[in-house]
Amino acid sequence: MERILLAAGGSWAEAAARAAAVLDQDGIAVLPAEGVYGLHVRPDRPRALERLRTLKPRAEDRGWIGLLAEPDSLARYASTVSTRAQLLARDHWPGALTLVVPASPLVPAALRASDGTAALRCPGSELLRAVARACGGLLLSTSANEPGSPAPARAEEVELADVDLLIDQGPLSGEPSTIVRVEGEVLQLLRSGSVRIEGV
Repeated sequence: MERILLAAGGSWAEAAARAAAVLDQDGIAVLPAEGVYGLHVRPDRPRALERLRTLKPRAEDRGWIGLLAEPDSLARYASTVSTRAQLLARDHWPGALTLVVPASPLVPAALRASDGTAALRCPGSELLRAVARACGGLLLSTSANEPGSPAPARAEEVELADVDLLIDQGPLSGEPSTIVRVEGEVLQLLRSGSVRIEGV
């Protein structure tokens, strides 16, 4: 496994370019996400998805999280965007808020849940947004842990095999993104995280 140490104040652009190159070759990259380290692949690469499912099994009816390169891409990947969803994206993107919304036909199958929704986030990390941009605007993300184990806040805690690249940004907060389901104007908190939303 290739390892890149991203020092404080260092150039994330070179690391992002390397990560994009690895993902373009059906690779799996461990990248610093919102508070924890995550596994990332291109959602349009069947071989990469097969490798990811072997590494981290999950039910077929559950979609993975999709990372958007740009905040205004929500309208592209959601079939409908309610006023509440628009306001949440405006107030918290780029940032650590994942919105579960109705998926548009442009969302790859790997990012769709069985109920037709997709979990989408425009991350606060410039590195992640750059990687997503280089991969066509959309990146698949999931925490870099064995099923049932805590999500890793330090690169040293990542113990998964069959990973091609790890970008080490040092200790993270350990607090993942907040996940909120948006149905029209109604919100449902699915996972507490670093973003606090009033009323849920």
